[in-house]
Amino acid sequence: MNEKINADLKSIKFIFDRNKFYILPCLIIFACIILFFQFVIPQLKSLIAAREQVKKASLTLAVLKENLNVLVNTNENSLDAQLKILNLALPLDKDFTGILSSIYYTSQETGVSLGAFSLRIGDLGKEEKNDKFSTITLSVPVNSDVAGVISFVEKISKTVPLSEVTLIKIGEITSTINLSFYYKPLGIAGIKEDIRINPLPQKGLELISILESFGNSSSFTEQMPVATSSSETNANPF
Repeated sequence: MNEKINADLKSIKFIFDRNKFYILPCLIIFACIILFFQFVIPQLKSLIAAREQVKKASLTLAVLKENLNVLVNTNENSLDAQLKILNLALPLDKDFTGILSSIYYTSQETGVSLGAFSLRIGDLGKEEKNDKFSTITLSVPVNSDVAGVISFVEKISKTVPLSEVTLIKIGEITSTINLSFYYKPLGIAGIKEDIRINPLPQKGLELISILESFGNSSSFTEQMPVATSSSETNANPF
């Protein structure tokens, strides 16, 4: 047994004496590999992340410079006027006064007589929603002939706030027109510094110009002979 152990020890000593010059380089290489994976690769990842952050910051800075140029070159008075037109055309909420004044204004302009109709202030008629806009619908009786009804429909379609005629019922004396008035509540605006501010496109400016030419019923608000209460409003301008 001792002879076998001695033989093994001699073999190990022989192998060690023969390869002792390679042991140190191998240990150094092994230590370098460990250091490479523990320190170099993490530092390399940090360097790549830092370069990405620098790139992102450069893009954000470029966007901010472009936004600053847009804001500097924007006429505030013109922008306020455009915003006022858009708010009149598409209110932010249920514009009770705007709806009544629009109907009253149209009847004045077209010379037709309106029958009595009612609006509940709480829900303001029937409310419908689609993907883009919310609408409020109501029925308006018009005491006029076919020509007067057509004139009323054409005029109110070019009067702000924006509305749409959904149904026309022609009667011998009184006709009924179903109207849907649009409004658009603002959602929660998530303002981010890297969002680009684009000036109004030409198509948008043309649309605002068209809306500006529409009839504006806001000046008729104080003239409407409307009796109001906390629960219901009855309107009969004539």
